[in-house]
Amino acid sequence: MIKINLLPKQYQKRSGGLSLGKQGKYAIAAAFGVILLLGTVTSYQTYQMSELEEQMKIARMRTEQLRKDIQLVDALTDIKYKITNRLEAVERLDRHRSAWVKILEEVARNVPEFVWLSSFTELGGNVSKPNDTTTQVQSTPSVRSVEIEGFTFTLNALATFMIKMMRSNYFDEVDMANVEEISFGEQKAYNFKLDCNVHYLSDEELEKILAQAAASSNAG
Repeated sequence: MIKINLLPKQYQKRSGGLSLGKQGKYAIAAAFGVILLLGTVTSYQTYQMSELEEQMKIARMRTEQLRKDIQLVDALTDIKYKITNRLEAVERLDRHRSAWVKILEEVARNVPEFVWLSSFTELGGNVSKPNDTTTQVQSTPSVRSVEIEGFTFTLNALATFMIKMMRSNYFDEVDMANVEEISFGEQKAYNFKLDCNVHYLSDEELEKILAQAAASSNAG
C-alpha cells in the first residue's frame, strides 16, 4: 500500500534522527567558540603564570646575590676602617717617634724616689692656646693632653715629681686631678692622677728652646 503525505513540510513528521535546525547549529558553533576561547585564555594565563614564576625565581636569586655582595662590601668596609685606623696610629707614632723617646726619657728622669708610674695616656686632640693665631698654630709644635697615673709613698715625693714636670720643656699646665690614700698590706701609699699638656718637640725645636734658656741665663 502506498501512502502519500500531502501535509506541508513544516508539519510533516520526521522519520528519525535529531534535527537542530539553523539556530541549533549556530548555538553549537557559538558554544564551541566559547570553549575554544576559554581554552586559549587559560593556556595564555598558564603561560603567563609560568613566566612570572620564572621571573620571581630569577629575582630571588638576584636578591640573594645582592645580599651576599652587600655583606662582602660591609666586611671590606670594616677591614678598610681598621686598617686606616692602624695606619693613622702608625703614622702618628712615626711622626713623633723621636719626640716620644725624649718625652718618656724626660718622664723617667723626673720620677723621684718613692714614686712609680702605672700609666701614661694621651687623652685627645691638639690643645688650643687662647692667644694662638692660625699662623702660629701651623708653626708651633703639636700639643696634646695627657693623663699620668701612679703611686707614691709620700706626698712630698709627689710634690717633687710635679715640680720637675712643671720645669720640663715637654710639659706644662701640670695639675693634680686626683689623689687617694690606699694600702699595700700594712704599708700606706697614695694613688694619684695628673693632668698636663705634652709638647711634641722636634730636635730643632728643643735645641732652640735650650739655646734661648741658656741665653737668658747668661744675660741674667
